[in-house]
Amino acid sequence: MYWVRRIYDSIIDVSDVRDSEKSINLVRFEEKAAYDPTDIEATAHHVFDEAIAVHTRGWVRPNIYHKKVVRGKLTDVSQTSVERRLARLCFLLRHVKAACDDALRGGLTLALLCDNPEARGSTKDSNNNGNGKRGKRMKVAKKILGAGFTIAGAADDEKPDKKHGENEEGEGEGEERSGDEV
Repeated sequence: MYWVRRIYDSIIDVSDVRDSEKSINLVRFEEKAAYDPTDIEATAHHVFDEAIAVHTRGWVRPNIYHKKVVRGKLTDVSQTSVERRLARLCFLLRHVKAACDDALRGGLTLALLCDNPEARGSTKDSNNNGNGKRGKRMKVAKKILGAGFTIAGAADDEKPDKKHGENEEGEGEGEERSGDEV
């Protein structure tokens, strides 16, 4: 089957991937042989079957998971063509290994992937961008902490001062809380 072979080749191709180099989804395809080739072939068949099912039966999962995009860059450009849907899936699987993980997991994630590859790809890009920004913030925080600075919430001077009569809630001993305080 032509399309199953193309899907399979797209899943295993790591030559032009948009995932970060530390992405576990990419590492599973590059360094470790984490997936058995027969599992990947079975996944390629599942992707093909699910893409066909989008055109024959439509969305059959709970509607809470389905978002029909009617305009913008996330519209389903392959709504009227199975061949175009399969080509868009191959493109996404070739460039986004997190989408391959969706396919290998099957179920709802596979259904979302096949229903609208553009929207799923955008979700993956958005997650990559957010994770990249968080990683940069974490790197800066580690440098600051490594230089001997402390983060305000963990400062020693904010611990309860029992010597001067503060309890763990920061209130003086003997003080009573009125009902108005929240």
